[in-house]
Amino acid sequence: MADLAQDMARDIRHALDPVLFARERLGFDPDPWQASVLGSTRNRILLNCTRQAGKTTTTSVLALHTAMYRQSSLILLFSKAHRQSSELLAKVHGYINTMKGPPQLVKEAVTEIKLANGSRIVSLPGESESIRGYSAPNLIVEDEAAFVEDGLYEAFLPMLATSNGRLVLMSTPNGKRGHFYSAWANGDQKWQRESVTAEQVSRISPEYLEDMRSEYGPWKFQQEFFCKFVEADDQFFSDEVIERAFSRDVPLLELSF
Repeated sequence: MADLAQDMARDIRHALDPVLFARERLGFDPDPWQASVLGSTRNRILLNCTRQAGKTTTTSVLALHTAMYRQSSLILLFSKAHRQSSELLAKVHGYINTMKGPPQLVKEAVTEIKLANGSRIVSLPGESESIRGYSAPNLIVEDEAAFVEDGLYEAFLPMLATSNGRLVLMSTPNGKRGHFYSAWANGDQKWQRESVTAEQVSRISPEYLEDMRSEYGPWKFQQEFFCKFVEADDQFFSDEVIERAFSRDVPLLELSF
């Protein structure tokens, strides 16, 4: 009876504190920015992160915590390629297989995990047609959001209307275009924004960064590792030149007929 009471008390603590859940049940000690995301109560979160920052790990913990502690919840994982969203689901699966006191599963597949409490975690490709049949998700995670077509974003946004579900967009930048850049740059206060550069990640060495600087070149290096939204590779004119072309400070020419 004492053990049951202890288990119940532990579950209550973990339900209320996803960071504690990560540390005590998954053996994962999050970085400060990861703890900020896991402990957040915001419904809209943007993760603008360097490669290897740990954004997949963070969102997989968030997805598992939601599935375990929100009965009959639906969590949808999107990415440009199905392989990427399946990798995110595989990360969730890995945590379940190694955690202390794992939840009971009633379905295990490459594209879906279903818990005995009715919750489902589903990985989907980044195509608007792929979301037919799904409604009222509690959590949507869009991986590499800067590379996903805007049509998908426009298709799944209405799904959150009735569930008041959470939305996490995570990516490295991909130029000054698309819904990820727009959400990051528009200043809308509904979004919680987390920017994580390579220098903030202790697992990335200065030597590796110097090597990547020479491999990528300055512009792409800033984008991949320092969260900078630089002009697209195929953009002929820079954004600064385009903005100057539309400046109202240029006096009008007088025309004589």
